[in-house]
Formats: sequence, C-alpha cells, structure tokens
Amino acid sequence: MKHLIAVVFLTVLFAMISCEDSFLEKPVSSDLTVDSVFVSKIRTEQFLWNVYSTASIYEFNHFWSSTDNRFYHYGASGSLVSVATDELEVEGTYPAIPKYIHTGTWNAENIDNGSWGIEFMSHVCYAGIRNANIFIENVDKSPFPEEEKKSMKAEAIFLRALMHFDLMQRLGGISIVDHVLSVSSADDIEGVKIPRSTYSETVDFIVRECDEAAEHLPNVYEDNRYLGRIVKGAALALKARVLLYAASPLFNSPDGSTYVPVSDPELRKLIGYPDYDKNRWQLAAEASKAVLDWASGESGWCKLYDGQSNPVDRYEEIFIDHACPEVILSAGLAQTAGGYFCLFMLPGQIIPQGQNNPSNHAVTFNFTKLYQKADGTDQTWDETEGAEYPYSQYRQKLGELEPRFQASVFQSGTEWSRGSGTVYHFYETNTLQLKDVRGVGFMRKFVKGVRSGSTAPRWITFRLAEFHLNYAEALNEIDGSPAEIEWAINRIRRRVEMPDVSYAGQDATREIIRRERGVELAFEQHRFFDLRRWKTAGQEGLMKGTIYTLKLYDTKPEPTYRLEEISNRVWDDKMYLYPFRQQEVSLGYITQNPGW
Repeated sequence: MKHLIAVVFLTVLFAMISCEDSFLEKPVSSDLTVDSVFVSKIRTEQFLWNVYSTASIYEFNHFWSSTDNRFYHYGASGSLVSVATDELEVEGTYPAIPKYIHTGTWNAENIDNGSWGIEFMSHVCYAGIRNANIFIENVDKSPFPEEEKKSMKAEAIFLRALMHFDLMQRLGGISIVDHVLSVSSADDIEGVKIPRSTYSETVDFIVRECDEAAEHLPNVYEDNRYLGRIVKGAALALKARVLLYAASPLFNSPDGSTYVPVSDPELRKLIGYPDYDKNRWQLAAEASKAVLDWASGESGWCKLYDGQSNPVDRYEEIFIDHACPEVILSAGLAQTAGGYFCLFMLPGQIIPQGQNNPSNHAVTFNFTKLYQKADGTDQTWDETEGAEYPYSQYRQKLGELEPRFQASVFQSGTEWSRGSGTVYHFYETNTLQLKDVRGVGFMRKFVKGVRSGSTAPRWITFRLAEFHLNYAEALNEIDGSPAEIEWAINRIRRRVEMPDVSYAGQDATREIIRRERGVELAFEQHRFFDLRRWKTAGQEGLMKGTIYTLKLYDTKPEPTYRLEEISNRVWDDKMYLYPFRQQEVSLGYITQNPGW
C-alpha cells in the first residue's frame, strides 16, 4: 500500500537531534545553528522528523525511560490510559493510574511535576509546539522546491495543531503558542507568559490550523520510505475530532450548566462555551463526513479494512498490519519491541520478560458487558457476588461474545497463540499464577505476535472507523437522517459480521452509538475522553465506584468462578478537566481550572 503509516526515524536523526533542545540552544558561535540547519536539505528534513518525534500522540509505553523524561509523555506511567476507565485493570508496582487516579489523590502538584508525570506532561507538548514553530518559521529558507516547502510546512502546522488539541482535550482553553518564543533578557520574560485563551478561541485556532494544513498536504506519498507521514486526511480527521468534542455536553451543555459550579464568567469561557448551540453538532457532522468522503474519493486508498477470512482475524489485523488501509495516521519509531514495552503490554506469565512486576492489562467485567453475543443479542449476566458458578458456564458465556471481544481478550480456556494447541486455564495452580489476573482475561488487542525483539506495534492516531461513529453521533444529535445514521453504524458492524442495528429514536440511538463506540474503539484512549465529554464519567462503574472481575477457583470436582470486586475508584466532578501544573499557576498568568 502507498498510504504509508509509520514514520521511519533514522538513527542518524537521533545522533544529531537527540532531544528537543539538542542543537537549537547552542550559541551562535557554535558549528550548528538554526540557519545552518535550514540551508541543508538533509538537515531540514531531519529537523522535520524531530518535530514528528516530539509532537505526536503515542500512547504505548514503548519509550518509558528513566534517562529521558520527555518519553513519559507517551502513555500513562506503566500502563495504557484506558486503565483509568472501566475498560482495564492492571497490577504490578509501575502503573501510576491505580496509585493516583483511582484513589483520587492526583492534583496540580503531582500530575506533572516537570520530570515525571502520571499520565501526561503539558510542558512536553509545548516542547513539540516549539519545534514545530521553529520549523514553520524557517523552512522557507531551505533549498526544497516551493511546493515541497508548502507541504512540509503543512506537516508542522498539523503537528502544532495536534499538540494544542492534546492539551485542550484535557485542560479546556489553553495558552496558544503560534510563534517561536525567545528570551534574551529580563525584559523579554513578560512576553512569554501567555495566558489561557478561551475554549472557543482554542477550538477555532486548531480548526484554522487544520484547514490551512489540508490545503497543502498530499493524499498519499509515493516513496515507501515515508511510512507515517501526514496526509490530507489526517488534517481533516483532527478537525472532525475537535469539532465533535466541542459539540459534546461537557463543553456545549444543553442546559448551560458546568461540570462544577462556576460563578466567574471569564472562567466559564475557559472551560467551555457559555451557551448551547446545536449547530456545533452540525459542524461536527459535516467535518466527519468530509473525512469519509476523502477516504472514498480523493485518497485513492483509505477504506475500512476487509481482509482475512474470518471476523476475529479481520479486526485483530487492523492493529498489527502497518499497511492497513483503514489507518489514516499512526505514530511510533520503527524499532523492535523490548524492555519496558513488553513488561507493560504483554501478559508476563505467558511471555516472560526477565523482569518482575508485569502490568498485565486485564479487561474488566464492567466493560465485558458492553459486548453483545455474536448473534447481536445481549448476553445474560445474572451472576451475584458470593455465589459460585461452573467453569463451563464461564467458558460458554465468554465464548459466545462477538468477534471483537475474541480478538481483544485472551480469556481462560483459549490459546494465547492461536493454532499453537496450547490452551491456558487460569484457575490452575502453577508457576504461571494466571488465576490472579485482575479481570475476565488479558488484553490481546495490539499485541498479537509481539514478543521481545519482534516488531513493535504502532499507536493509531486516526482510523476510518472512528469517523463513521463520529458521524453517526453528530447526526443523531441534530435529528439527522435515520437511514444515514444506520449506514454509518452498520458499516462498522458488518465488517465483523455483526447484525445491523436500527434507529430507535434519538435517546435510545445515542446509547447504541456509545456502546458501539466503546466496543469498536476499545483501549484506544477514546473512552477516557468520551466519558468525560459525555459527562458520564461519574456514573457508577465507569470511572467511579466498583470494578468487577470473574474470579476463577480450582474447586473440585469442577472449577468455578465468582463475581468479585477488584477495585473501587474515586471520582470528583472537578476531574472532568485536568488541573494545570501548579508551577505554571504560581507564576500568576495561568487561571487554574475550577475545583483544583
């Protein structure tokens, strides 16, 4: 395929540009300056790759390193961000989310102290923005042809917009930095203290950036070296996601209410729109439709993946095939899996890592209940706490669930490596200790065939399925065509041979869409923000309250299972938006989000 999905960052790049400030901070007398970079084609291109490496969203823990703190920006410490939702649970000593977010002890002091972050480091986003601004302001000096310079500049504009979005989706209105900031004397300090823009201004800025980038980005790159370079569809996709979020209840509340009481009208503008406007959903629908139209038209390659002979393999392949035509943009360095990535992402008992404390991502029973049976009906979950049920019933119920569950979850009584003939029964008492898994099974999605030394998976930033669901959601909120809503949802379901759903009125269809979104986009970081933008995170069993598992026991004469509590999570409504770092607030130019 020619739609190239994974940027190959050359080793020489890291020798020359090992971090965001590696040579840009050298004095003018040094042998390498900004001017000397942009007179060279090779160095200009290498600098663009550096913008990619510091301004992309990558949520695996591949680069978790105690010697390079900027890589804490990639993924939560020790786990996927999805561990903060009802999707996943983890174990071990490394993951930070159970220690801080589950317990409600995260705050403006510890969310990102400048050298270590629980899940996110805002100053690393701004480092990426800084690199993008340097490139944007200097690429015209380079010896590339004019059209190529416009395209490369558009890539940097997109990445600058992506980092502003990554900040906005957590913080609301943010400080917009659209030029290089420099301080050469004390007189310049005030000029780099940029206050927050309103939420509306932040959305408008990102949308303008996407529109500008889309004008000059290609639909495809013909050179196979450029796996993962940004195409026009990525700019359309970012715009569509931004507008969907902006239309959602957290920021565009139908009754004008805020997630916590806010009396200051200026603060109100920072955390969302002061008034409700249904047209925001219309804009979101149009933007998502533009992505779908681009894919089916001018892209020439982008489509829902429809390969493989069975629906389980078909869904699973999306996340391991680097040439999957569904993926509009993905991120990650082209290297092998190893070290911390394997420790955090693979079931340590099945794939030994030579280290203690694997994270062992486990799928919760709460989330398992979202999956329907393969015939499109709901599974019967009538288990009660404390009662014992036969292991045969456990296997039957989980085995009846739809293909996306089978592709995403490694449960007891199945093979880790399909076709190997090795079946694992988690209740068995042996050195594997699989019976201690903190969910109905281990997460399988993303890591089929991955082991230490194998090719690492890529983090999917945008894939086409999301925009079918975005389109359906936005259409439903504006009372759009029921047939069009059904088409958008059922395109996703038919791919895995699930029966069609029918429009059932706005409220019921909203729940159908949200459920489908949870299943299709499981563990891809969407739910972490979806539950927030829908203002449902505080509902029991989602990001608050009791999380359950189906615990297996090696009883005689037959193994059994029980419904058991695995954790109890704390939620406060102030958590709908993150706090700004206390270091920034203390400087006096950043207004803190309410409740923090």
